[in-house]
Amino acid sequence: MKKYFYSNGQEKEGPVTFEELKQKDIQPKTLIWHEGLDDWKEADSVDELREIFEVNPPPLDTEIGTLSETESKNFNSENQNTTKTYVVKKQGMFSNPFSFEGRIRRTEYGISFIIFVFVAVFVNALVQSGEFPIVGLAYIPMYWFLWAQGAKRCHDLGNNGWWQIIPFYALWMIFQNGQPGTNEYGRNPKD
Repeated sequence: MKKYFYSNGQEKEGPVTFEELKQKDIQPKTLIWHEGLDDWKEADSVDELREIFEVNPPPLDTEIGTLSETESKNFNSENQNTTKTYVVKKQGMFSNPFSFEGRIRRTEYGISFIIFVFVAVFVNALVQSGEFPIVGLAYIPMYWFLWAQGAKRCHDLGNNGWWQIIPFYALWMIFQNGQPGTNEYGRNPKD
């Protein structure tokens, strides 16, 4: 088994195995020596060590894009003639159902409303039976869920979350298309 020595230019370290060497903070310019080399060499010039410096990132599940000039203005850009690059992680439906941040589509809001109604009917039946009055505490996360989803749907329409308290605005949230592109609350969930 080959033993490696390495140096930061001041002190010599080793001997270590190849696996141990990979665990060390070896930089491309770190000096390396092993039996068979005439002299110390920089790590990136030693063939078997090149794999240490090859970057193999995990699969990319994000989307990379740029904001146009008008979209940059929504983010209070100091220099409005430039474009900004942003990285957004793709999210599926119900990825953050209790969060008030971001935007959701009409479909997710409609399904959320249906879920709320079914759970509310079930909880009402249990509470009215008198056998499980403690189940009434389930209303707290149920309303949190509904209001969080409603706030995100309002964001998709370009409004803040307080708009959902307007009577019959829930109908508008179900049928109105969201704003295209990126707005101040985030990127379009359809993109």
